[in-house]
Amino acid sequence: MKITSNSQLLSSLNGLVDPNQRQQQQSIQDQQDLGRRSSRQASEEVGRSEQNQIRDADRQDRINANRKALTELQSRLKADQLEKLRQEFSVDGQEGASSPNLNLRESLGSSSKPVDTRPGQIIDIRV
Repeated sequence: MKITSNSQLLSSLNGLVDPNQRQQQQSIQDQQDLGRRSSRQASEEVGRSEQNQIRDADRQDRINANRKALTELQSRLKADQLEKLRQEFSVDGQEGASSPNLNLRESLGSSSKPVDTRPGQIIDIRV
């Protein structure tokens, strides 16, 4: 067999040798692509899990802040309502001296005379 620099002969020889090399190179390239994809997917999953953890932490912080604000608001409203009740039902002559006993009917009511508008109406009488 005579070896020449004929391009057809070289291409035909390369054609005989190349199929196995091409398969090996293709399988190597596929493995590399698969490795890149899996590493990319893993990094994306890590990024997503970190973002979810950050979101969950931020969400929990907002929930805690809302709970704290709600308890402060409730305590302020309670204090305002108690003060309003004390002012409304304070006994004449004892304002500021001591808080009235809200369980006694005599300490509740206005300082004006009760008006009997219906028969059988219960009237608060101050003693």
